[in-house]
Amino acid sequence: MSHSSSQIKVLSLNCWQVLQRLGLKYVSKDRQPRIQAIAEVLSASDYDIVCLQELWVHADFQYIRSRVSKTLPNAKFFFSGALGSGLAILTKFPIVETSIRPYSLNGSPLDVAGGDFFVGKSIVSAVVEHPLLGETEVFNTHMYARGGDDGEEANRAHRIVGAWQFGNLIRASARRGRYVIAAGDFNSIPNSLPITIVRSHGGLVDAWMASHDSSLFPTETVFSPQLAVRDYGITCDSPLNTYSAGKPLSDVAKRFQGKRLDYVFYRQPQTPPASSGRSTSSSSPSWELLCKKSEVVLTGLVPGQSFSYSDHFGLEAILEVRHSRSVARSPPPTIDGFGVTTGLEAPTPSLRSASAIPLEDFCATELSSHSLSAALNALGIAYRRARKKATMELTGFGASLLVAVGLVAGSAWQPRPAFNPVMVLAAVALGWAGTTLLYSGFIHGNYEVNMLVNTIEEMEMLRAQRSERVSSTDSRTSSPRR
Repeated sequence: MSHSSSQIKVLSLNCWQVLQRLGLKYVSKDRQPRIQAIAEVLSASDYDIVCLQELWVHADFQYIRSRVSKTLPNAKFFFSGALGSGLAILTKFPIVETSIRPYSLNGSPLDVAGGDFFVGKSIVSAVVEHPLLGETEVFNTHMYARGGDDGEEANRAHRIVGAWQFGNLIRASARRGRYVIAAGDFNSIPNSLPITIVRSHGGLVDAWMASHDSSLFPTETVFSPQLAVRDYGITCDSPLNTYSAGKPLSDVAKRFQGKRLDYVFYRQPQTPPASSGRSTSSSSPSWELLCKKSEVVLTGLVPGQSFSYSDHFGLEAILEVRHSRSVARSPPPTIDGFGVTTGLEAPTPSLRSASAIPLEDFCATELSSHSLSAALNALGIAYRRARKKATMELTGFGASLLVAVGLVAGSAWQPRPAFNPVMVLAAVALGWAGTTLLYSGFIHGNYEVNMLVNTIEEMEMLRAQRSERVSSTDSRTSSPRR
């Protein structure tokens, strides 16, 4: 087994190119020298898979691709929404197929400053042909940003829906017999409900947790930004990043010297993997992915410059491909990560030692009842808010229409002709605003409500299935022996 086949080196990096397609050149500072520096690093590295986010400008993707064409000859830039997904996957492995699935909820069309609705944030994937694993699906994503890290969970309802959809896609890929590698900017800290859903519902292993002794999330204030990066995988809002200076930071970022928003996950197939097309014996060997090493990279300054590579640091993970028979098994615990641990008393340091840990030994097998209830409660609140907001916007549309009609009619009767153009222009402006509220309240409002209902019903179905299993188990246990 060659070294190149026995390891998969993965990089995830948010390149920070905010709305470049709108011509806002000064939103993302130092774009061109940073892209050139990122391309230089990639061309000199030995990565097998690179997942990039916020790469909005296609010309920048083409530049990076041309620089890394020898080491990463296969690449895909994904288009989505009005302004593009900003997502790209580059790999040395042959790409068999690609797909893009926009998140069903990406904020509001009225949130122009946020821009998530217009870029169509998505889940993208590329199925690659690995020489040992066969078909391996690589996922890349950039989740909805609004909602923050604290406050009630309903503020992050769109991200919760996205996390559920992400987990569904991971599960579907594993059921097809594919190994899964997932990376990206999830805009969520490790102990948050969205990450819990991604990890637990998707059956994913967090590469950072699998290769570090540090806890899932710091419980006390962290005073050293260097230790925060080294021990807790901080990738965003770090004081070590030049673009964090002067930026308004959340309480979480201030207390813990930044936030861990970028992740690399992996999991094994649920069914035997599809044939890779190579000649094998009748009993094909079974392989599994294990995390050998994970670290935060690109933490320094661009050479010769006074600024960082991006407003995020990069996250690197080295995954080892091992024969499954060489790894000892143990009973599968269920580690939820959202305040619930079952199967083990606690996620002890030995679980996350530097040695590789099998999926069955460190992975949430399913969402806990606690997390499922928290998600359903948050989505229920968001549902009621969405209906109320849609009603208010439609009321605003009606009021705008009435006032606009009144202005147009009144302009013909008022005694000062000089005011006529002003009143007509005001009527036009109100008509435009009313039309926007009609779209947001009726079309997007009903769409948002329907998407929330879909996710709520899917989660309710999962909860009902669990109740039936528990009832069936209890009935068998309580049945008298004959």
